Amino acid sequence: MARRKLTEGERWQIVGMVRGGISYRRVAPRFNVSVSVLSRARMIPSMLENVKGHVDHRRPLKRGQTPLQRLGSEMVHSVHNRRRGSHLTDPPIHKKHKHGFQYLGAVKLLLTASLTALLAFGLFQYMDTRVPEGVTEVWSARILDTALRTNGKIVLGVQKYFGVHGGVTWWTRKMLDILVSALITGRPFGLADDHHLRISDTVYDGVGVRVYEPTNLHGDRRPVLLYFHGGGWSWLSIDVYEPAARELAKQVNMVVVSVAYRQSPEHAHPKAFDDCLKVTEYTINNAKKLRIDPSRVAISGDNAGGQLTAAVALRMKKKIKLQILIYPCIQLFDLQTPSYIENIEYIPGILNDVSMLSYWLSYANISYDHKPQFYANEHTSPQLKKSKYASYMDPKLYMNQYIRTEHLRNMKKPTDFGNEELSKNIESTILDPFFAPLMASDEDHKGLPLTYVLTAGYDVLREDGLIYVNRLRKVGTDVHLAHYNDGFHGVIFFL
Repeated sequence: MARRKLTEGERWQIVGMVRGGISYRRVAPRFNVSVSVLSRARMIPSMLENVKGHVDHRRPLKRGQTPLQRLGSEMVHSVHNRRRGSHLTDPPIHKKHKHGFQYLGAVKLLLTASLTALLAFGLFQYMDTRVPEGVTEVWSARILDTALRTNGKIVLGVQKYFGVHGGVTWWTRKMLDILVSALITGRPFGLADDHHLRISDTVYDGVGVRVYEPTNLHGDRRPVLLYFHGGGWSWLSIDVYEPAARELAKQVNMVVVSVAYRQSPEHAHPKAFDDCLKVTEYTINNAKKLRIDPSRVAISGDNAGGQLTAAVALRMKKKIKLQILIYPCIQLFDLQTPSYIENIEYIPGILNDVSMLSYWLSYANISYDHKPQFYANEHTSPQLKKSKYASYMDPKLYMNQYIRTEHLRNMKKPTDFGNEELSKNIESTILDPFFAPLMASDEDHKGLPLTYVLTAGYDVLREDGLIYVNRLRKVGTDVHLAHYNDGFHGVIFFL
């Protein structure tokens, strides 16, 4: 006997019977359908739950219609209306409730917009640091500054809450390396191979170095540049400076040796100086083995690397062909020079008076407790302020054409104050010319190699480099100055 399709009413009668406890097997013969067809009724209870709200229970039943039949009828009617896009069977929403829903939606939208605007304003304020007027890539500088200031806050947190000196750990160092590499090159984990260079990591007299050799540079008497990276003697690495080292090797067509010297605070002065000196001596003494011309050895460095460069040149003198100092930090005698005063607020994330002093104290192994005395120049006694060492920092050595603030061009340095005890304890360190090359006498500065100095107008270290140039000129050293009026600390990464 052929099976037939069930009507809607029959389907709902089946549901009622099944719910009443009658099995599929008993229902099937009555309606002349298969058990598989009946099993589809399993879907109907869940559908019932979905449409209960659509049934108007106040409406009277039709003659001969059961409540279950009416429910099924209204469910089918509701489904058909929804397929046509009509929602006429939806339960009516009271106007008061409807307006309430609209009000809540408007409030949510307003709160979201307000929070977004507040966060945007806060971020703008945080990033709104002062940038030199001549800098064209203002927001690039601000992004770099913001990233480094944020990193600095993390480092300070490590120092404050974990008691780590200077916040320096292997992971904070690595974090800064990745951050700076990403900002400079867009490649936080290193550059790809360069077929123009042979790059190798090796050891010179116990000190790790990375050597960059141009593939088109042949012969056994090749020129070489030893580079001492910056980072306040505590931060950054030869990995961060790899892009610069590669460009130097290719553009100048010479061997470049990047030195991985030991860093503070674990290794205070003179460890970094000793490492750089060892590499320099090893290069000269093993020139034949390294296929290097010993008469064409140049040394260079930026920031702390500039200090190491000046110190090595002071020791090696004419054994070095050329020294290049890039915004060097070479004295801890006076932290109230015009550049420290003028430039304290410009791109502070890269370098400011606070961070520079922290680097100096870590390198010198001097307690951070003395920071206030150093800021106010109270770390030197009245006697020391009247000594020959003070004359090495005399305001007469300033280059007034590079000082923007008029009243700072003719500064008077008072000498009637200072902490006698602190001064006595630190004198042997801050007056050491291999720690602070500007404390070397004029006699010591005689015989230095050809010198190039790069300074930046908006750098707190500006006066260090300019005074050094004037003092070398005074003793007849061949020295050349490259001053960038609108430059700031770290500018070489933008050149």
